[in-house]
Amino acid sequence: MSNANQVLYFVSQSYRQIQISVDKGLEPYTYGDFARQFNNLLVSSDNETYARELTLFLVDETIRYRKTVDYLRQEMAFEAQASAERDRAKVALAELKKSENSGSDDQLDLYNRRLSRKVA
Repeated sequence: MSNANQVLYFVSQSYRQIQISVDKGLEPYTYGDFARQFNNLLVSSDNETYARELTLFLVDETIRYRKTVDYLRQEMAFEAQASAERDRAKVALAELKKSENSGSDDQLDLYNRRLSRKVA
């Protein structure tokens, strides 16, 4: 199987896991949406292994915290931006500042999760 086919297979299997294990959100999360977000993460990180592991980590985190696909969509976008900027703390702080409830416990918890999120 070529590398491109392996990536497509990974994306399709990850999306299947999302459909089975993650609650639906306010907005539909299509396969195309997920594939574009994975591709953005892949391009911004320039590291296929990292993008795969981080995607699996985010799916697991979404399930663990009983969040919806809206959370997963948000965190995939955050991770692509953090990878592109090469400065997780700067991007996390900017996101915290622009959130409506920047001082809420939920927002501070999210900020801390983003800062401590590590993938081998």
